[in-house]
Amino acid sequence: MKLLIVSCLLVAALADTQSGSSTTSAPKPSDKPQSFQHQSSLKDSTNQHLDAKKDSSEGASNEEYRQLNAEEVKQLLLKVVDENIDKDRNALIVADELKEWLRVLQEKVIQDNVNRQWVYYHPQTEEVLSWEGYYPEQKQVVSWERYLNYTYPDEALKEGEPTTPEMKEIKDMIRRAERRWKNADMDGDGSLSKEEFRDFIHPEESQRAGGVAVTEAMEDMDQDKNNEVSLEEYMTHLKKVSGEEKEDPNWAAAQQGHFTNFLDKNKDGSLNEAEMREWVVPTYDRSEAEAWRLISIADQDQDSMLSRKDIEDYHEYFLTLLPPEYWVQEDPTESSRHDEF
Repeated sequence: MKLLIVSCLLVAALADTQSGSSTTSAPKPSDKPQSFQHQSSLKDSTNQHLDAKKDSSEGASNEEYRQLNAEEVKQLLLKVVDENIDKDRNALIVADELKEWLRVLQEKVIQDNVNRQWVYYHPQTEEVLSWEGYYPEQKQVVSWERYLNYTYPDEALKEGEPTTPEMKEIKDMIRRAERRWKNADMDGDGSLSKEEFRDFIHPEESQRAGGVAVTEAMEDMDQDKNNEVSLEEYMTHLKKVSGEEKEDPNWAAAQQGHFTNFLDKNKDGSLNEAEMREWVVPTYDRSEAEAWRLISIADQDQDSMLSRKDIEDYHEYFLTLLPPEYWVQEDPTESSRHDEF
């Protein structure tokens, strides 16, 4: 059973797949600033191994995902625009309105992921003495041992050298997980609170914990181990983690332009640790950058705003504005499903 879990971890470590529909067009490349595309073995793969564990022990999930055609996508996008984005109801979307909605979606995706995994690991209650009084407080935590036992096969937890390439890769994943765990463990007690657990799963979302994500990215991309990522290494990695979009004839040129124009700050042809950190854990507002990127793509009259027609005409670029629930087989038009927005 645990081998099934880790098999999913290994697959997810090698590729970054995005939810979507085969009936919609893949987004076209852009040389505008874009978010970090590296995906580590401990980030997106956590969903995979949890699903595998649940499926193997309780049967397949009842939740099914549907494919949306272009007209359905347009209809749902305009619904989101009307109900969630266009706050002043003037039928025009400005960068601030897009930015706020992107922040809501990003936080929801992260928090849902943290909540689901937190429950999966069955946190235990501990008593902690506070500085304010004599009575101990209670908090829920997950121990390192519990995380290991719930995630990896028994064979991988035994001491000694791995006997197969697969087991060697699993051992390496455990090593990286332990480094992340210690990085997230702010009080150094060996267990993670829910706040610390969030930094463990999503270090790229935290300036405090983000250093470990930079280290992982360097390990994965710096093939010659010279502490820099060359353009060739960058492109090799992107080809490995990208999906169908890399088949677009303009994709490679766009990615090279992104490397040269935005990532390589000192123009020396490679990315040092500081440049990698600004990519992986940027100090700029990622939601704002994405909002302006979307406007630059679809703003047909160049007024720095998006009309409903702009969004309809370029709907394939705006799939990220749809809440994850909209891809579930159930009818997403039920307003009760989105009260939190």
